[in-house]
Amino acid sequence: MPKIRAGTVREHRAQRLDQLVDAAEAIMAEHGVDGLTAGAVATRAGIARNSIYRYFDSIDELIELVVTREFPAWVSAVGAAVEAERTPQARAVAYVRTNLELAARGSHGRRAALSRGALSVAGRQRVKDLHGTLNAILATVIDDLEAAQPDLLQAVLQALVDAGIRRIDVGDEPPGVIDYACDAAGRLVD
Repeated sequence: MPKIRAGTVREHRAQRLDQLVDAAEAIMAEHGVDGLTAGAVATRAGIARNSIYRYFDSIDELIELVVTREFPAWVSAVGAAVEAERTPQARAVAYVRTNLELAARGSHGRRAALSRGALSVAGRQRVKDLHGTLNAILATVIDDLEAAQPDLLQAVLQALVDAGIRRIDVGDEPPGVIDYACDAAGRLVD
């Protein structure tokens, strides 16, 4: 019987899952998706190979866990930044800025590449659904702006975020991208 190294079984399970996801991320960073095997993850995490399947059903599910790991914190940060602003215009700019700042700090590019190439159909759908939570935040901002063409404005602001993230992912300096995108967003919503 394995030793529980946390206050509760639930905490132990969460810690172990984090270790497995950490191990998977490290393996993929060093060897790509092809290097990701159950044995490699188990060895890296320091547990028995057959034990890893207590935490996920397949390597595809583990890849999905890696790709979606940062989403809850990302959505929370964007929501908080938007809510902290007083005007709809400032909320729209906060949406753009916060998404780009998070992309600049994290591993978005690597996760996006995984979601395009290594995720199962179900995993890609989960990522799409999670992006939908961000789109819902932007939709609320657009409603508050009372724009003449709300759907078009939402699409353009999201395209601005997407383009900025792509530029950051390919190596453009984040402060310049963020400043440019925020200025453009501000002009769009004035």
